[in-house]
Amino acid sequence: MARIIPVLALILAVATARVTRSESPKEVLAQINKDSFGNSILSVLQLQLATGGPVGEIQILLNNIASQLNGDQKKADKVHESDTVAFEKIIADLEQEIAYHQSQIVALSNLRDSTTEALGEAEAEVRVVTSDIANNEKSFADEQATRNSQHETWVRKDAEHVDQMDAIDEASKIVQHLQAGVAFAQLKSRFEKVQAKLMESKHALFKPLINALTQLASKVDNKSIIKILELLAQIRQQLVASRASLLATEERQAANWEVQSGHLQEEHKRLVERKAFLENSIVQFKVTIQEAVEDLEDQTLFLEDAEDSLAIQERWAAEQEAQYEAQTFEREQQLEVVERLQEVLTQKVSAASEFLQIREEVF
Repeated sequence: MARIIPVLALILAVATARVTRSESPKEVLAQINKDSFGNSILSVLQLQLATGGPVGEIQILLNNIASQLNGDQKKADKVHESDTVAFEKIIADLEQEIAYHQSQIVALSNLRDSTTEALGEAEAEVRVVTSDIANNEKSFADEQATRNSQHETWVRKDAEHVDQMDAIDEASKIVQHLQAGVAFAQLKSRFEKVQAKLMESKHALFKPLINALTQLASKVDNKSIIKILELLAQIRQQLVASRASLLATEERQAANWEVQSGHLQEEHKRLVERKAFLENSIVQFKVTIQEAVEDLEDQTLFLEDAEDSLAIQERWAAEQEAQYEAQTFEREQQLEVVERLQEVLTQKVSAASEFLQIREEVF
């Protein structure tokens, strides 16, 4: 074991020397001698030769060193191969992770943008629907007011017709009493009330009747009575027809309003439901956008971490590869030195002995 240490030092010295195969054994040994470690080894070798020690023992040691170097290289190759497989697996996983985060970023960006566009459209439609609801409610109120006015007009006119028909009936009874011989003086009070009521109506239909009744008050005769009774019957018939026409108009307007109000109410219900749906959609859109933005930030950080990890792994792999190549190169150089020393010691021992003899004389 004591002899192995100087031999290893000799190998390192020769590796540092960077010799070439074109040099002679003496030149090789001369280069080794220039190194402090080589000088020491050559001194040991010189002592070994001077005492008659066998060169074969040194050759055995060199063979063992060569075997050890080859074994170390095989182990290094195996570790390198294992590290390479592991590295490639790590790189593949990181690249897959990076691709996943990139796809997520694209998907989330598209979701954010499309949802933002949908949000804008929904908000715009809400404004339109809100305006439509206001217009619908105004239309309903206006139409309701018109319908109420129509109904009130009908009620008023129908009451006027009833009053007028009652007045016509009362006038007919008075005239019939006069026709039956009742004195005008007995009917004067009732006559004047009916006359006043007919005059209050200011209806053109009653003007001929009012004139006839006025004449009847001054002179009662059967001919005038018959004429007035006929006129009263005609007027009453016209009032009945007019009242029936007003009632038909009222019923038609009521039916039209029922249909129209139904349509307006259905439209109002649809608009309110649409607005509620849009407002709920807007809330959901905002939540989706917020979540997409947060997830996008997370995915961006994950992507950056994965890219950083990939860069670290690639740098580590490059360093390991450089170290492996450097150590491999160093072993190759060391093996070359061992081989050259073996060549010198086995095939050209005389040259070594000669050099050592010269060394002893010169150095």
